[in-house]
Order: sequence, then structure tokens, then C-alpha cells
Amino acid sequence: MISLFTIIRRNPRQTGLQPGQVALTFDDGPNLEANVTPDLLDVLHQHSVKAGFCLVGQQIRRHPDVVRRMNQSGHLLINHTQSHHHPIRQNVATLLDEIEACDREIGAALGIDGYRSDYFRAPFGIVTFAVRRAVRRLRLKHVLLSHYGWDTRVGPHHCESVVDLLIDNAKRNNGGMYVLHDGSLCPPKVHEENWNHSTENRSWVPEAISRVISELEKHGLQFVLPGTIGTPRDARLRAAA
Repeated sequence: MISLFTIIRRNPRQTGLQPGQVALTFDDGPNLEANVTPDLLDVLHQHSVKAGFCLVGQQIRRHPDVVRRMNQSGHLLINHTQSHHHPIRQNVATLLDEIEACDREIGAALGIDGYRSDYFRAPFGIVTFAVRRAVRRLRLKHVLLSHYGWDTRVGPHHCESVVDLLIDNAKRNNGGMYVLHDGSLCPPKVHEENWNHSTENRSWVPEAISRVISELEKHGLQFVLPGTIGTPRDARLRAAA
């Protein structure tokens, strides 16, 4: 029997945030199709906002320069496994391999031997008994969410409702921790021939985030780095356990 829970905590305080704080995270990148992740980094730089990037090792290997840019810009690098397989199909040993392989990719991109992540987000946000044991063994911290808007189910022509819900949730709850996907590693439920309507098309994310930041800052909310509230940010290197 498998017990499952997700990374969602409806109360923003349960994610480590104080009232009035907003944290942004981005899953499944880096992604250079349509220049999505570099454009997103440009937007964050323009608004002077730091975010968390939940990185997949196979994507890091393709785009190590983007990961270096994230780190140099002060964003938080979060381990999101090597291959983004669904946790329900994995045991502790395979999860440990996946997490450690992703760390090796991050370390290779940054030029840091023996790099070890401090933060982790499970693929699909699903935490099994095996995930809990692997995270505990590696002394990782889960990066949680207070809202999940199912942005992987929309493409450029249907994204406004997802963005509206995110903004409304942050205003109503006086902050929160949020995710959008700059990469596309969730299989679409229906294949869409028109790329402008495809859920795999993430080109809308940078512009959407610019709108989110502008509207929430006007509302008086403050953007903070996820996972490290009150903690200095730097590239983290821990000795192997």
C-alpha cells in the first residue's frame, strides 16, 4: 500500500512565507524552445525578482549555460530529478539515483565537484513513502506550493484563465508560493496539431510572469526567494553524507 501526499499547502504560512510575500517557482526546465527560459530570466531581471527553478538533469545537460546564468543571477536551483519519472513508479534506490544524477548535472554546469542540492521538488508534486525516505536520507528540503493552477493543461491561446487565478489567489490570500512550467515534460492529454494551441508550447510563460509581478507589486505584495526566507543565497556545496 502506498501513501501519497502532495507538495501543496493551502495556507501560505505553511510554505515558510510571511503575510504579504510571494515566491515564484518554475518547473521542468531549462527549456530553449522559443527561447522560453532565457526570456523568463530576462523578465525576472527587468523586475528585479529572484525565483526558484526546479531543474531536470536531462535538460541541464542540454543547456548548462542557462543554469550558470540562473545561478549567477541569484536564483535558487532546485533538484527536480534526472529524468522526471512519476514517483509512484520508483523505489528509494531509483529515486536516490535520480536525485544524485541531477546533482551531478548541476555540478557539471556550475563547475563544482561534489555539488549537493539543499532543495528538492518531486516530479508532478507527488510524494510517496519512497520520496520521503530518499529526501530524508539526503537531508533535502521540499519546496512546497500554496496554489497549483494546472498551467500544463493550457497553451498560449488559453493561458489567461490560469494567470487570472494565480493573481486572484495571491491577492485573496495576501501572498503565496506559485509554480508555472517553463519546460514541457508532462505528456499532453490530447495531441494538438496547432502549435499555438498546444499545451507543450510554453512561450506564453515569460509575458504571463511579467503581468503577475506587475499586478501583485501594485497590490503591495513583495516577491521573495522561495525556500530561503531569511537565508543568504549562494551556490551550495555540501560534503557527501
